[in-house]
Amino acid sequence: MADTPPEPSIPLAQLPEACREAKEDFRPLGEANLQPARTDLTEALGRLDQSLCASGKKGEDWRAYLNWDDIQTQLDREEPLDLAVLDALYKKLTAGHAGLRLVQFVDVREALWRYITVARSAQSPDLKQGYEKLMDDLADRLGKYLAEPDAETALVLGEAVRWLDATSQAPELIDAVQHHLVRPNLLLQVSADVVAAGIAGPVDDTEPVREVILGTNIHGTGHTTGETTVRLIPDPDRAVIEVILRGTTESDNIGYNGPVRIHSTGTTQIDGRKRLRLDATGIDALPATSDAATRTDINGIRSKRGSRVVERAARRRASEQKGQAEVIASQRAERRVNERIDCQAAEMIDRVNRAFVDKFRKPLRQRKLFPRQLAFSTTDEALHVAALQASAAQLAAPTAPPELAQQPDLAVRVHESLINNLAAEALAGLTLRDETLQSALVDLLGELPDRLKADEDEEPWGITFADRQPISVAFADGQFRVTIRGRRYYKGEERHPGMDVTAVYKLAVAEEGLRAVRQGDLRILPPNFVPDKDRLAPRQIVIQTLLERRFGKIFKEEMIGEGLLLPGNWEKAGKMRPVQLVCQHGWLTIAWKRSPVDESVADAR
Repeated sequence: MADTPPEPSIPLAQLPEACREAKEDFRPLGEANLQPARTDLTEALGRLDQSLCASGKKGEDWRAYLNWDDIQTQLDREEPLDLAVLDALYKKLTAGHAGLRLVQFVDVREALWRYITVARSAQSPDLKQGYEKLMDDLADRLGKYLAEPDAETALVLGEAVRWLDATSQAPELIDAVQHHLVRPNLLLQVSADVVAAGIAGPVDDTEPVREVILGTNIHGTGHTTGETTVRLIPDPDRAVIEVILRGTTESDNIGYNGPVRIHSTGTTQIDGRKRLRLDATGIDALPATSDAATRTDINGIRSKRGSRVVERAARRRASEQKGQAEVIASQRAERRVNERIDCQAAEMIDRVNRAFVDKFRKPLRQRKLFPRQLAFSTTDEALHVAALQASAAQLAAPTAPPELAQQPDLAVRVHESLINNLAAEALAGLTLRDETLQSALVDLLGELPDRLKADEDEEPWGITFADRQPISVAFADGQFRVTIRGRRYYKGEERHPGMDVTAVYKLAVAEEGLRAVRQGDLRILPPNFVPDKDRLAPRQIVIQTLLERRFGKIFKEEMIGEGLLLPGNWEKAGKMRPVQLVCQHGWLTIAWKRSPVDESVADAR
C-alpha cells in the first residue's frame, strides 16, 4: 500500500496564525542559496541543448531566437550570472510561441525564474521587511480563503508559496499548505457492471483440434461455448480487473495410431482467468491461469484391414490409457486456454496502451502537464481514479469532494482548480489560431464540433491569452461561470484589443440528460473595466460586437444533453441518465445510472 504522508505540524485552522508566527523565522539569503539554483539552471539548459542538437535546422533556429551564445558565455563565467541577460532570456521563453510549451523549454523557464528570484531577493536591502509584509498578507488571504475559497486568491497564495519555497523560507508552513490545500481535484468512479460491459460477453468459437497423445495422432474439431465475465479485485494502489472465461468445449475427433482409427468425442470444462492491472503508466497483465477437466467417450475403433484381433487389442489398450489420456488432454486444454487468453489480452493491452500513451500521457508529459498525482484503485463494487492537477506554484482542491448520494454506475467529481490550473499552465500568454485549435480538436475528438466551425466566408480568428487566468471556471450555487481572458484578438491580419468573455450557466437535470441555461447575455468587457465608471473606446466596441457573434455560437443560450453513451465496446453499457448533480463550493459532481436496455435494441447492437 502506498505510504500515507504524515500529518503536518500545523493544523488547517491555524495556517493564518502560523504565517504571522513565521515572521520571526526569516532566513537571510547568500551564495549557499544561489548555488543550487544555478546548478538547476545549468542542468535544465544542458537538457535543452541536447534536445536542440537532435532537432537539426529547427534547433538552430531556436538557438538564434534565444541568443544561445550569450547564454553559453554566462554559463562559462565563475561569478554570478548577469541578470540583464537572464531577464532577456526569460522574456523570450514566456512569449506566445506554442513550441515554448514543450517540457525542455518549460524546465529552463522554471529554473530561470528560480535563479532570478533568489538572486534579486539576495540583493535586496529590504528583503526582511518584504518577507514580513508578505507573511502578514498571506495570513489575511489564507483566513479569507479558508472561509470562502476562490480562484483569484488561490492564484495569489500559490505564487506566494512558490516564492517562499524558492527563497528557502518557512518550510513547515509550505508543507502544511501543500498538505491541506493541495488535494486531488478530479475523482472518477466506474461501477463493476460498467467495467464489465465493455469486456464481458458470450463465447462461441470453433477451431481445429490437432494433438498427439500417448502416440495417437488426433484430428478433429472443437466447439467452445461459454461466457466471459469480469470482477474487480480490491487493491488500494492500482486498479485490478480479473477476466474470467468459463465454458465447455465439445470435440469430435479421429485418432490415428498405426493401423487403427479411433473415433471419439470429448467434453472439456474450462475455467480460465486473467488479471489486468491499471496505473498511471498504463495497463499490464499477469499470465493467464486456468483449470480444465476433459472427459472422452470412445465411439468406435476400426483397423485398416478390419482385423478383429487388432481392434480388440486397441480397444483394451485405449480403455487402459483413457484416464491418463484425459489428464494429458486436460493439461493441453489448460495450455491452449492460457495461450488464447494471453494472446487476446495482449492485443487489447497494446491497443489501450497506445491510445493512453499517444492521446494522453505523451502529449501531456511533453508539455509538463501530466497530473502531479494519478492514482487508480479498485473495490469489489467500483474502479476509482483520483488525479491532482497542480504545479508547484498552484493550489488545488481545499476541501474533500461531495459525497455521492447513491451507488452510481458512473460518477465524476471535478474541482474548479483542475481546469484553472491546467489552463494556466497550457495557455497563459499563448497565441492560438483557428486552424491550430481545430486541428487539435479533430485529433482529440475525431471530428470538429459544429459550434466551433468557422463560417465559410469568415476570416481566420486568433487569440493571445492573458498571462494570468487565461481561462477560469467557478462552480457555485448550482451554476458555473467560465471566463476567457484574451490579451489580444486577431481577425485575419487585423489586431484587436484585449477583452474578457464571461458566460454564466444554471445547471439542472433534464428528463434524459443535463440542461445548462445561460443566465443573461455574454459579458464582454476589457480587463479591469468598471461598467458604471469606464467607457468603451470605438475599437473596443468593434471587437465586442465581433466577439458576441463568435462566442455566441460556443456559449449558446441553452444546451441540453440527451444522456451519456460511452464509446467503443462500452456502448453496450447502454445510455446513462444523470441521477445526481451538485455544483457547489468549487466542486461539480455528476453521477449517472444505466437506463434499462430494451432487449431488441441490445440484440440489434
